Amino acid sequence: MGAWDYGPFDNDGAWDCLDALTDDADANTAHLRSAMIDVLDETEYLESPECQGAVGAAVLTAMRLGAPSPGERATEVLDAHPFDAEALRATALRTLKRVTDDPADNEWYDLWLDAGSLDKVLAIMAPYRETLEGGGAEAR
Repeated sequence: MGAWDYGPFDNDGAWDCLDALTDDADANTAHLRSAMIDVLDETEYLESPECQGAVGAAVLTAMRLGAPSPGERATEVLDAHPFDAEALRATALRTLKRVTDDPADNEWYDLWLDAGSLDKVLAIMAPYRETLEGGGAEAR
């Protein structure tokens, strides 16, 4: 049985992505970028697990740039795994926009909409998006 809740890390897809992080900043930057690019480059139906992983990568990037942590486990991952958040900022913002703004061929969006929880999830994502747009707190 998988993890499920409203937050960006309350799902298996995000943790599957983040579990691959190491202590190598360059490798982590490349891994997070790849997770986001996979979603941005997809021309077919976006599956929810891939969206969850990409959202996890984008939110972790926003956290490094000063956005609030959604929980202790996310903070532990951030603190233990170096990466170049500034190099990922634009990709992370595009990823959040693609997943949260574009209902076309998007299982993540459809699932939250069908559950009647899309507005709640979008409100949870707002601080991360704001940080990526340049309005966040001091980087960590």
